[in-house]
Amino acid sequence: MAIGLYTTRIVLDALGEINYGIYALVAGVVGMLAVLQSAMSTTAMRYMSHSLGTGDEVLMAKTFNVIFFLHFIIGLGLVVFIEIGGYFLFEYFLDIPFNKLADAKVVFHLMAITTFIAIIAVPYDAVINSHENLLALSVVDIIGALLKLSVAIYLTFTDLNLLIIYGIGVFLVQFIMRIMKQQYSIRKYKECKINFKRGIDKNLIKEIMAFSGWNLFGSIASMTETQIRGIILNMFFGVKINASEGIARTASGQINNISVSLTRAINPQLVKSEGSGDRQKMLRITTISTKFSVLLFALIAIPVIIEMPFLLNIWLKDVPEYAVIFARLTLISLLISKFTFEITNAIRAVGRIKEFQVVETIILVLNIPITFALFKLAYPPSTIYFVSILLSIITSIYRLYIGNKIAKLDISEFIKNGISPTLLPILIAILTGVFVQLLIENDLIKFISAFSISILSMLICIRFFGLNKYELGKINSLIQTAKRKIYRNG
Repeated sequence: MAIGLYTTRIVLDALGEINYGIYALVAGVVGMLAVLQSAMSTTAMRYMSHSLGTGDEVLMAKTFNVIFFLHFIIGLGLVVFIEIGGYFLFEYFLDIPFNKLADAKVVFHLMAITTFIAIIAVPYDAVINSHENLLALSVVDIIGALLKLSVAIYLTFTDLNLLIIYGIGVFLVQFIMRIMKQQYSIRKYKECKINFKRGIDKNLIKEIMAFSGWNLFGSIASMTETQIRGIILNMFFGVKINASEGIARTASGQINNISVSLTRAINPQLVKSEGSGDRQKMLRITTISTKFSVLLFALIAIPVIIEMPFLLNIWLKDVPEYAVIFARLTLISLLISKFTFEITNAIRAVGRIKEFQVVETIILVLNIPITFALFKLAYPPSTIYFVSILLSIITSIYRLYIGNKIAKLDISEFIKNGISPTLLPILIAILTGVFVQLLIENDLIKFISAFSISILSMLICIRFFGLNKYELGKINSLIQTAKRKIYRNG
């Protein structure tokens, strides 16, 4: 997170607001058209973890080969679709200064290739994650972040076309990360041997395609909140607004990675439990992961929301207009979604996702026509985020209903053990942070005080009101184990 945020600061300073806005817009367009990557990633993770849960090595090998085959074919098709669609986007929709149009098109082509590389790396991500080898994934992610930082630093030492250089750099980083994951997986896991003649199961292809097809609806809904907003904002307010939107997306994404890391650690156990036939264990894991992902996200997000102006001024030399309000509203929307997001993983573990994905997609895609109509009525740019928050609330209510219907989730137990323990710590963190913010005038002292007091008060509340006896026992056991290792090594 630290490396990513610092990298963005350097890139924004090197490229300037216009170039950075163009890059954020073009990257957003490719991301919008590449929603298949997200859908297939979730599918790959689900099926690899499920096959591991069965303990069938033949099934594991077949599953990997089918997933790799599908990703390769879909990746090629997606690049063709992006290139064809790109012509119409640049011609009729995107508002980009004429002197920057050629550079934007080059970056667009680079992002299309980068997307293909990312898609064909997904099967290896799925294998490593399913085996719960989080150390390997973390190492590769950190190396990738350092390589992106190197690209950003290079921008400050060259007078060449910075926008194109940055696009090439991002492509090379993605390519290197993909090679690392592939080589590690091949050497570590025997199911990663490519054998299309013996490993391709037509029935499994149909099953995975059906699952990923419905899962695509969920990816489209998520893409609506994070990608199409860039195009709509660009159409009404020009390319500069995309810099603010890009900053908000980067900041919220880096903070979100904290709780996503927990989800990545828990999901394999969740799906394996369902694969082995233990539904009750799967639902317990869903509840536990909800509580801790909310608390981890809120622990950082709440003080960041309160001190957003100060943080952005430190992070960036020149803060784009609307960046503060965009970032704050994005984090609020993410926090609301966290309360029920893990239910979606439980439903995917069960495998019955058709009804769930259709209805959730309809709810979230309403963002587009509603916001478009409001912008036509001259509402301000932040309107798109307020609409997202409202739709996130409606979606959360629906997730509770559909979780009960499909996975037999006990709603009252889920609220009691998953949601309720998080409410008081969050409320206390907000009140203490705002109180300190209003009480102190000096910006630096106010920032340090609000951050530390908000986090400390929340941790105390988590200790006494957020954890049950079993969880406290496990934490104490981990602490004692760590102490013994330290004393033994010392």
